Amino acid sequence: MKYFIEISSVAEAEADRAFLLLSQRTSLEKAREWYEGLLQAIESLSAMPKRCPLARENQYLSKEIRQLLYGKGRN
Repeated sequence: MKYFIEISSVAEAEADRAFLLLSQRTSLEKAREWYEGLLQAIESLSAMPKRCPLARENQYLSKEIRQLLYGKGRN
């Protein structure tokens, strides 16, 4: 079964901002690798979303909301 993935405008803006910050701190190539990896991780949710825990805000919404943590903390 394939699940629908919806990325909020806030999440998309935060990912773009993280890409820009990373490209300034490291290199454009590293930032691109990070961003492409993020997109692949998000896409992987369409096949196996329940491997990720429910988000804290799930209790306040009518749709099931899960969270996927990506990367290695501040690095």
